[in-house]
Amino acid sequence: MSLSNEWTDWHLTPKGWERGTEKEDFRTVEREPPPDRVKTVRWHDRLSSSFSKPDRYHSEIWVSPDTAAIATLVAKFGDPPSNL
Repeated sequence: MSLSNEWTDWHLTPKGWERGTEKEDFRTVEREPPPDRVKTVRWHDRLSSSFSKPDRYHSEIWVSPDTAAIATLVAKFGDPPSNL
């Protein structure tokens, strides 16, 4: 079991990256995904122990089949924001 395991979902939409559900160590803030999203990425922030360095990474958790829309919006808005 890790000392800390937090994450934040980010949804890519025509308006840009929108913050989604967030899980902190002692609470979760639920947010419905926007209906016009084309991609959802989860930023993870884990700390295995008080002696380890934070492990920060992102993973895709949902992708629309519309690859052209994804490419256009990624070109316009870039990578998802990090949790930092």
